[in-house]
Amino acid sequence: MRTILITLALFATIGTQAYSIEDCDILASLEANPTSVSSPVAFNDIQPRAVIDACSRAIAANDEDQSRYLLLRARGYLKGGEGEKALLDLEHAYKLGYPAAAFGLATAYFLGDDVTQDLDKARQLFMHSYENGVLWSAWGLSLLYRNEMYENYDLEEAKKWEVRFKNGG
Repeated sequence: MRTILITLALFATIGTQAYSIEDCDILASLEANPTSVSSPVAFNDIQPRAVIDACSRAIAANDEDQSRYLLLRARGYLKGGEGEKALLDLEHAYKLGYPAAAFGLATAYFLGDDVTQDLDKARQLFMHSYENGVLWSAWGLSLLYRNEMYENYDLEEAKKWEVRFKNGG
């Protein structure tokens, strides 16, 4: 009986640490992030000031999940029209090794809205994030290879990535 109680206490402690949910998560969770701990929030539904404030508090209070909070705060900055700050957060989260941040950077380089468009850099980052479990990067690669402006434009390759995305990997 004592062993069962100790085991349950251990799982409860581990579970609490592994699934720490902050307001930052609730306000800005990204569907493409395979390690999300909250329901996704559509970009149009993001409340920039609330996200930036909540994520800044979470970053200050939690080293373990800092990269996730940086990614989510970047969404707040993007929605609020602060692209430079968003890119800084994405780059910081990426340097911390967060795969979904690579997806965010890849998307930025693909779109070229807040950074100079660089389709080769987008491909590299999409590949990196895909190889590290971010399925949505397959969709990004599909769109990239469909882009006639991309030097490696290839509809067959685009279809292969689309199938990977639709099949879940």
